[in-house]
Amino acid sequence: MPGPKLHRIALIALTLLSSACSDPEPIRLGFIGGLSGSNADLGLAARNGAQLAVEQHNAATGNKGRAVQLIIRDDQLNPALGKQAFAELLEQQVHAVIGPMTSAVAVALAPLATEAGVLLMGGPVSTDLLNGQDDQFFRTIGSNDEHARVMATYLSQQHQIERVSLIVDHRNKAYTDSWAGHFSTRFEALGGRTLQTTAFDSSTTLDYAQLARQALTQEPQAVLLITSALDAALLINQLRQQQEQLTIATAEWAGSGKLVELGGNAVEGVIVAQYINMQDTSAAFTDFLQIYSARYGEAAGFPALTAYNATRVVLQGLAEQRADESLKQTLLRLRRFQGLQGPIELDAYGDTSIPTYITRIHQGQYRHAD
Repeated sequence: MPGPKLHRIALIALTLLSSACSDPEPIRLGFIGGLSGSNADLGLAARNGAQLAVEQHNAATGNKGRAVQLIIRDDQLNPALGKQAFAELLEQQVHAVIGPMTSAVAVALAPLATEAGVLLMGGPVSTDLLNGQDDQFFRTIGSNDEHARVMATYLSQQHQIERVSLIVDHRNKAYTDSWAGHFSTRFEALGGRTLQTTAFDSSTTLDYAQLARQALTQEPQAVLLITSALDAALLINQLRQQQEQLTIATAEWAGSGKLVELGGNAVEGVIVAQYINMQDTSAAFTDFLQIYSARYGEAAGFPALTAYNATRVVLQGLAEQRADESLKQTLLRLRRFQGLQGPIELDAYGDTSIPTYITRIHQGQYRHAD
């Protein structure tokens, strides 16, 4: 009979063998976005895009690599809740975080991510307040100074608009104020005038008719909305009732499927800036649209595409990360990644630049504007 010492040795050997054969610890990715409340369309679609990227990664690697686990938190578009969600993800020892999805929350979280040394890969966050910062905040879309200037040039040169009123949601002030500022600077340089800016904080008790009346006080030729899709749809209905032939435009934030769904006939002809080229016929993009629609039962828009790209960049970085590198260092070493609609090239601060697409809603679809 073997003695106690041999029994202990055998037990240790079996334990080590069991540990070696067990599945490796998963790679934990955090996700932060607004998943509840009246403006949850942005966060829900972004969550779907990130989830799809993770599912495809896990299916492609099979048993050859570590599985990726997406740990999801809801910030309700609230910076304070975003901080709480980020702290919870740090307790889960996530390797990186996808999100948040609004500039207001991103500005609150970027310093925390830098302090913690955890990469924060933003979704459709384009505030210029995070430009050129040596921090842990990265993104796969350009700053809104580029996008706002394109819209200003389009309205001035293609539509000969000279007088514009703005309606902006200060609940996401880090985005809306910088977008409005860059728009007005470019528009006025082209000879136009920004007549007034009507600001509000998004809530369920807003008087949209009053906001519309206020924006029309100085008889603008066009009204530009820098708001969520829900608020844009409700405001456009009120603006149409008061001035049916008014030229109406929106920033990218409103350009999701929710705007068309809620706006109905009132949003026909509305001019919408977009991060996404919906007329792209490339195999990669059309495959994504089909797979996304089959998986989630809805069309993919800019939130889904942005989060999908952001997640794939992070996953590639984790796959190619060297033992002596942080994820930030890996991404800055690689710099160039393939997005669904072209290359994503990071600069030294983790910022990038992408085209702006000006669309017009026609028969419930976003079409390239003339």
